Amino acid sequence: MSLEPILDVIRGIAMADSMSYWLIGTLTAVAFVLMRAMLPVKSLAFVFAPAVFWGGLTGLYAARQLGIVVASDEAVHTIVVSTAGMIAALFLMMCLVRLADAASRTRQAVTNSVARARV
Repeated sequence: MSLEPILDVIRGIAMADSMSYWLIGTLTAVAFVLMRAMLPVKSLAFVFAPAVFWGGLTGLYAARQLGIVVASDEAVHTIVVSTAGMIAALFLMMCLVRLADAASRTRQAVTNSVARARV
């Protein structure tokens, strides 16, 4: 099995034009500021931001490959499609964080002081 098809997809995702990079970067910066303000753990914004950026590029690539055209204006089309990709990437990252949290959660042993407090 060759990695060539995977590398072709990654190359296709990264080959967006400069306007797309600027629009997606601006949307990612706005999302980063909102995540930084709203998340209880501020460092998660640094984890989510690259995934949101690549999600926007992936949404744009997927729309191009599937022939989806939302608007005739290229900037509007880029914003709508990349926002959908960013939402999908954010949802995926939240699911992965929840899974990692559930996998790392351990059950605490009941100590004598806790057992006495219950009685």
